[in-house]
Amino acid sequence: VSTHNQGTFKLPFALSPSYWTSGGDLETVEQQRAWRVAVLLFISLLFHNFPEGLAVAASAIESDKLGLAVTIGIMLHNIPEGISIAVPCLAARPNQPWLAFALASLSGLAEPMGAFMTLQLLDNGGTATPDMNLMGNVLALVAGIMVTVSLRELFPEAKRQISSRKNTSVFNVGIVSGFLIMSLTEWYLA
Repeated sequence: VSTHNQGTFKLPFALSPSYWTSGGDLETVEQQRAWRVAVLLFISLLFHNFPEGLAVAASAIESDKLGLAVTIGIMLHNIPEGISIAVPCLAARPNQPWLAFALASLSGLAEPMGAFMTLQLLDNGGTATPDMNLMGNVLALVAGIMVTVSLRELFPEAKRQISSRKNTSVFNVGIVSGFLIMSLTEWYLA
């Protein structure tokens, strides 16, 4: 519901850009920092999930076995992706758990959109073939987004969170575990 003040139109605060970009309504710097991480992850995973939908659809068209393997691999890594959005969102806005759920869910909805688009592009009377240059450019764009978010936001935030503790081995175990899980998944599905 909008309000009028001396003839000027004001957006509800949740629709204003400062709500989404800076967390201007939040009380502490910690909450604002957590909100920034949540929004950046939401946006980057939105872009990241779209080509995953492309991959699921294309692999399912190639073969049922490959489609199932890719679907399971992507499904398994989508769980921590949703958690990675929800946790900083809840840290920033603990009284809005549905917002954390909504952002995590919305980022995942880009995947079926990517799959649907792929199926539409590939189903042109059986004669259409995917443009692999376009696919390569999309995947490179997504990789660039994820690497940038990881290096500029996630790693520094994780180090900042762990710096207050004396035992930093959890940080190292997390990095190695994430690398091993994704590497083993890639190896198993190959």
